[in-house]
Order: sequence, then structure tokens, then C-alpha cells
Amino acid sequence: MARFGRLAARLQRLDAYAKPLDDFSTRTLAGGVLTVAAMLAVAVLVGLELLAHGRVDLVPALVVDRERAEKMQISFDITLPHAPCAVLGVAVADAAGELQASAVQHVSRTRLSSSGAVVADIHGAEAAEPPATDADGKPYCGSCYGGVPPEGGCCNTCASVHEAYSRRGWAFTDPDGIEQCVREGYVKRLRAQEGEGCRMQGYVDVNKVAGALRISGGETVDTGGSLVHRTYDYMPAFDFSHTIHALAFGRELPGQKSPLGGVTKTASTEHSRFQYFVKVVGSEIRFDNGTVARSNEYAATEFAKPSDPGLHLMYDISPMRVVYTEHRRSLSTLLTSICAIVGGITTVASLVDASIFRAERALRRKRELGKLN
Repeated sequence: MARFGRLAARLQRLDAYAKPLDDFSTRTLAGGVLTVAAMLAVAVLVGLELLAHGRVDLVPALVVDRERAEKMQISFDITLPHAPCAVLGVAVADAAGELQASAVQHVSRTRLSSSGAVVADIHGAEAAEPPATDADGKPYCGSCYGGVPPEGGCCNTCASVHEAYSRRGWAFTDPDGIEQCVREGYVKRLRAQEGEGCRMQGYVDVNKVAGALRISGGETVDTGGSLVHRTYDYMPAFDFSHTIHALAFGRELPGQKSPLGGVTKTASTEHSRFQYFVKVVGSEIRFDNGTVARSNEYAATEFAKPSDPGLHLMYDISPMRVVYTEHRRSLSTLLTSICAIVGGITTVASLVDASIFRAERALRRKRELGKLN
């Protein structure tokens, strides 16, 4: 016990927080006001720290993108109020030499009236069915009119003749001279969409190399190494005024913005071409649970000029990738911040209280000595 008493006495001499006796302490109105203000400040700042502790921050880092041999999905939602769906097509050409003259497999086209109301899907109008037999009683086999026939060897519809011409690289200039197109009323159905618009929604899969996505009027033909866009007199008039509702390169990540989303352009003439030059930068988010979500961000500039009408998206791929890593504040950081808040506010409040107390005491003494008027 004696040894413990000596140890307690030594520790007592090390006390840095000497307590004044109650008889020698004075409570003031200013001290009470400062105490309430300090408590409120501590409560607010500690609450903000707790909110910040529960928030997840994304910390960006720039790295070299080594994953090049992969596909990229370009998804879009675009309204063209003065271009009928029947004349619109999507084509892709890239630096690797891959050409897609008709990349509409995953693109839906919705017809719009001049007021913007939905009319019907582009495939809504039914065409006349081909006959079962020809004049000789044999199974009907339509001519391809010199185009490259399909595997079955027969072009029984106007669309199949059109495809046969495209495979040959020929222009589809005279549908009125093709029996299948006359039977189906091809030209009549095209001109029935005069004055309509179109909303195109969907996506196109492309190689992750520099390239161009082209939305054009008329038809697009692969001439063996290049894409040629053609329009014909029997087609309804159109221009490429447009509104881009959404455009993304890959899946949309949380908080990701589309620089071209909501952009609206009006064509000054029927021969206006709109070009968007896009720089695509790979991005990924690494979550705390170990999963990784990858996509792409982009920046864009635009240019319009009088030329063959169209909407062209010229994209280039950056060699860098932005990696976002989820970051949560540790418990030790939270405790350190709370201690700093409590200690800092307490210290400042005590210094302010001491200054006010000394000033009041000095004024009181001068008043007692009659030195104040």
C-alpha cells in the first residue's frame, strides 16, 4: 500500500490539468454565452464529420490503357424531326478497315409526325406478299436483276433485290422498273412519309479504334474499301436537324454525364452536314467489394458545313484510362477529427472568455477609481 501511495503521489505531481477551487472560480454571463455557442459549434461540426464519414468518395487516377483488343458499344437516342425513317441508315467505318454499310440490327426507328407525335414503327406498313407460283405453275423465284443473289438464289421481295444490288455495289436508281418493288408499292410507301421525322434508338458494336459512325439519308453502299452514300429523286425530301437525347460509349456509370446529351441543331439547308469530333477516354470504377465497372467518358467538339447531308460522329480513342477507386474515411480519422474539433473549439472559447473577463475587470477597476467619465 505504501508503494502504491508513493506511485500515486508521483503521478499526481505530473497532473497538467490543475483544478481551481470552487471558492476561487467566477462564473460570468459572457462565459455562459460562449459555452452555449461552443457547444452548438461542436455539435454542428461533429455532425458534419459523421456525415462525411458515411460518404464514399471516388479518387481518380490516370493510367495507361493497355486493353485495346476489345469491342465498344456506342448507344444513342437521336430525334431527326425532318428526316423520314424510311430514308435513314447507320453505317460504321473504322481505322482497322472494318466497314458496316448497314449497322441497324440493334437500332429501332420510330416514325414521328410533323408535330412530333408517334405515327407507327418503320415496319408497320405491310407490303404485298410475293405470289406462291409463277405463270408456269412453278414455285415463285423472283429475279435479282443482275445483283448478287442470296443463298437461295431468289429475290422475292423488293428488299432482297435492294440487298442484291448493294452486294454488287450498284445504285438502286429505278425501283419502278423492278417487279417486286412495283408489287409492294415501294416508292409510294416511301413518299407517304414525306414531312415526317424519326427517332432512332439503339446501339452499334464497333472495334475500339478510331472510326466514324454515320447517320445518312438514302442508301450506303460498300464499294470495296469505302462507303458511298447515295440519294435518289424518288426519295422524300429531308434534312438533318436533330436533337441528341443521349449518347454513350459503353455502359453508363454512376454520376457519368453525357456532354452531347440535350444538344439540338437546326439545318440551315437540306445540304447541311453535322460533324461531331469525339475523344473517348476509358474509365473504370473499382468498388470496395472488389468488383470493377468499366465504361468510357468522352469530350466533343462540333462542326457544321454545307455538304452531303448527314450526321457524322468521328471518334478517336485515348491511350489513357481514368480509374476511380472508392475511398471511405477510417474510424481513426473520424476520432482524430472529433478530438481536434472539441479541443480546438474549447481552447479558442477559453481564450476569448479570458480576454473578455480581463477587459471587464479592467473597466470595472477604472470605473471604481473614477477614471472613466
